[in-house]
Amino acid sequence: AIQKNKSHKSNIRKKRTIIIVCVLSFSVLIICLAFIVFRWKIRRKGVMNDYEEDLQLSLFDMSTISSATNNFSADNILGKGGFGSVYKGVLKDGKEIAVKRLLQNSSQGIQEFKNEVMHIAKLQHRNLVKLLGCCIYAEERLLVYEFMPNKSLDYFIFGLISENLYDHSIKLQLYSNLVNENSFFFL
Repeated sequence: AIQKNKSHKSNIRKKRTIIIVCVLSFSVLIICLAFIVFRWKIRRKGVMNDYEEDLQLSLFDMSTISSATNNFSADNILGKGGFGSVYKGVLKDGKEIAVKRLLQNSSQGIQEFKNEVMHIAKLQHRNLVKLLGCCIYAEERLLVYEFMPNKSLDYFIFGLISENLYDHSIKLQLYSNLVNENSFFFL
């Protein structure tokens, strides 16, 4: 009976030890995951705050942009390109915007996106639309530009020219001015 009692106490200790080790391991795992998530959010927020401080850009949240574009309605698409679609939107204050929704299957990370935004924001010219801000939400990467009505520049360059509204000397002058105005891209 004494042997059986010692064996029973030994089994209880083993079970207690296993339970304690499992609970402690699980607790450490939860604490580590919470720490990783916390650091990731801080780092992500830090990256976004760098945008605002360095570039004086607005940071838009996804709900604002989604509301402005009517949940990225097909009726609001201004155009599509190799990097994504552009939507027309209206902010709550009545300001019209153009939102470029970059393709989600892009391999571009947050740092590459930040670099691209910094370059676009620094590139100011009277013939370029102004970048107002950006948004990063999960895998979504959005650029918010000022909206320019009256069709696109390519319509005025190529559409009117192809309609033969200009003689050859005016077309040549137009192309020449276009090249001169955009030469700063290649400096």
